[in-house]
Amino acid sequence: MIRFTCPSCGSKLNAKEEIAGQTRKCPKCGSPVTVPAVSEATGIAVSETAEAHVQPASEFHLPTHHWPERLNRMNRYLIVDKAHLVATWVNNGDGWMVKTNYGFVQASRNFELLPAQGDFKLVELDMELRSEGLRLRGIMVYQLAKRWALTNLDKGDDRILKSIVGYSGLNRDQKAVVLKALKEYYMRDVWENAQGVLEYLTNTDYHSPGTLPVG
Repeated sequence: MIRFTCPSCGSKLNAKEEIAGQTRKCPKCGSPVTVPAVSEATGIAVSETAEAHVQPASEFHLPTHHWPERLNRMNRYLIVDKAHLVATWVNNGDGWMVKTNYGFVQASRNFELLPAQGDFKLVELDMELRSEGLRLRGIMVYQLAKRWALTNLDKGDDRILKSIVGYSGLNRDQKAVVLKALKEYYMRDVWENAQGVLEYLTNTDYHSPGTLPVG
């Protein structure tokens, strides 16, 4: 058993050794937590006899998530760092577009602009086609691997999904970036009635990964 602490709420957690390296939600606060290797845990693996003398901690019991293998061609995608919009994707044949000081450029032709490491979130804007046109329905946020995630952007539209390591929340600055992008890049009637999304992007809940599961 691996014993460690949730970095978000400080809860003491237990996890089986076989799920080391996997990302699960903290059963206390709901924030994504990567189960550390035994050598990295604040409490190393302990025997059953030793466990009898240790105060019980919350145990992970959620199933492993299987991330999508392809981008949903109806949806829109954003990648943000700690406080900026980094890249966007729309199903228009241009592939991933990287934001620069001069506008957006194609990732496939500008590999040198793709950072090799950093803290990046993949934001999925869940859309549906109604009789009145395309409308925003929900939002989901994924944590990308700290290294080499964005270097996949020039290798094909869907390759970024292989870099997902778990669900993630957005901080205040990131929510402001996503809200600004919605207002700048999409007509008002696309998002104005998506009250759940707008409330999510303006509240102080920095742990929840979105407003609904995106299938």
